[in-house]
Amino acid sequence: MNMLRTAGIILTGLCLSGLVHAEYTIKFSHVVSPHTPKGQAAQFFADLVNERLAGKVKVEVFPNSQLYNDDKVMEAMRLSKGKTGLIAAPSLSKFVKFSRQLQIFDLPFLFDGISDVHKLVDSPLVQTMTAPLERKGLKALGFWDNGMKVFSIKGNQPLRNTPADFKGKKFRIQSSNVHAAMIKSLGGTPQKLPFKEAYTALGQGVVDGQENTWSNVYSKKFFEVQDWISVSNHSYLGYLLVVSADFWNILPADIRSELEAITKEATQKARQFAAEADQNDRKKITLAGKAKIIALTVEERASWRSATQKVEREFAGQIGKPLLQQVHQLLGH
Repeated sequence: MNMLRTAGIILTGLCLSGLVHAEYTIKFSHVVSPHTPKGQAAQFFADLVNERLAGKVKVEVFPNSQLYNDDKVMEAMRLSKGKTGLIAAPSLSKFVKFSRQLQIFDLPFLFDGISDVHKLVDSPLVQTMTAPLERKGLKALGFWDNGMKVFSIKGNQPLRNTPADFKGKKFRIQSSNVHAAMIKSLGGTPQKLPFKEAYTALGQGVVDGQENTWSNVYSKKFFEVQDWISVSNHSYLGYLLVVSADFWNILPADIRSELEAITKEATQKARQFAAEADQNDRKKITLAGKAKIIALTVEERASWRSATQKVEREFAGQIGKPLLQQVHQLLGH
């Protein structure tokens, strides 16, 4: 009896230490630093899974594009088979080729703040946006925040007036047609570039400016190669947490249930990390004293909103006018 008890204790210890081989392995691939909100949330998710599902599921995190970039990870995810699955949280813009409805998150000035975003992602409306992904081999698990975006520029003057301050300037954007249309509506020239190439492009003058969240501006040191940051809060940068659909479907029901519960916890934690970074990284950039932060007046921000209104009209047919109406109603517009 004592031998059995001792063996049980040893086995439990091995499970907790991760020495016992897990039946299923999840590789979590992402493109940012471990210290960003997404990087922190990914590690939080991994820690919970490795603790609660020890011996059943093991999660390994690969930051900074060590495993895949966001484009390649989705292709690898769709092709993956067996008991090793891929999970990732690419930016929402990356999923437009699978669901044009998700372009709604790229629209400028649709959300007055992060609370508006949460109203939408916590509503049943998002299920209609993510449903097409399953036909492409991807299972959507949740929406993770980064934050609201600001504009930065290198030059003698900040971005305040449209189109005067944007004219003749090139801006690095994600691979999003909505973002491209937004830059054009403001008077600038969009340049689609991978995230990992942005710092070099800004430093070498390949592009003049960019739009991003405070955490990305700080973690990737964009503020070191920019002169001005305009606090526009013009659109949302978020991520969609997805997993290989085939891998998800072979998991036992009890494991899926536990992973869903952990995902909800990690999503709330991601929001906390993002909110903290939004405040703290802005302060760090201010203290660095390299890029000067400019707060737009109510009138200036209103002029930006007015200049970009045509972007929503341009993409209404692709997103779906009924869905747009429902979202505006949800947000009280």
